[in-house]
Amino acid sequence: GRDAVKPMKKKTAAALKKLVGLKRQRAEQDMAEAQFELERAQSDLAAMRAALQVPAEPMDFAAVSLAERNGSSRRLVEQLRAQEALVSERRTALAEATDRLRLAFGSQQVLERSLRPGV
Repeated sequence: GRDAVKPMKKKTAAALKKLVGLKRQRAEQDMAEAQFELERAQSDLAAMRAALQVPAEPMDFAAVSLAERNGSSRRLVEQLRAQEALVSERRTALAEATDRLRLAFGSQQVLERSLRPGV
């Protein structure tokens, strides 16, 4: 029964607390990084979309053939699609980092509750 559960040695408890605390800290850093990467990808995407909206001056294209013009806008659209995919990946990465932080935080709370004397 009850005496099978030995109280944890203070040293072990402190080491475990430190480990779990570090894990949570790492998860917080990962989440902040993922948030930053997502925001950067989103602002790059916004800039690319804005660039596509800018009307080209007819003068710029006076010497440029229609085929070249279409080719370059097709390239821009492909880059735009790739950037949209990147934003989507970054959003997923952020969600995963958020979940890892939630888990780390949860295990930290559970550990602290279990280390509290007289519980």
